[in-house]
Amino acid sequence: MTVRRAGRSLIHMIASPGTAAPVLAADAFVRGEQRRTLELADFRGTWVVLALAARHVDVLELAELEEAFAADGAVVLAATPADWHDTHDRYGSEQSVRFPILTAVEEQRRITLVVDPGGVIRHVGLRRSARETLAALEAQLLPLAA
Repeated sequence: MTVRRAGRSLIHMIASPGTAAPVLAADAFVRGEQRRTLELADFRGTWVVLALAARHVDVLELAELEEAFAADGAVVLAATPADWHDTHDRYGSEQSVRFPILTAVEEQRRITLVVDPGGVIRHVGLRRSARETLAALEAQLLPLAA
C-alpha cells in the first residue's frame, strides 16, 4: 500500500523494526517554499525521524531539538492528517519549524519511526516527547559508533 493522496491510511504499512519503511508520498509544507510532494524515499541515505499524527505541541518540541537530531545525522519529518492549507496557516509564521510537514496523511496513531539510511525501520514507538525520540535515535547510533 502506498500513501499518495488524502484519505489513504498507513495502518497496514507500519511494521516492526527490521522491516522496510513504508512507501509514503504526500504534499509537504516547508516554510518559505512552494507546495510540493515529498517521498520518504527522497531521504534514503540518511537517518530519518518520522513523527506520525503529529500535533502542534509535537511539532514544536521536534523543532526545538531539530539541531540535535541533525548533529546525530538525522532528518526530522512530521506527518499530519491536516491538509496543506491548514498546515500552512498553522506553521507559516513559526520561525522555529524548518523541517517538512507531510500533509493529509491519514494516520491517527501518534507513533514515531526511526528509519536508517537504507530505508529500514529501526525503532517504532509511542511518541511521548521529542527528547525520548532523540534518545531512541541515539540508542540506534551507539552500536554503529563502537
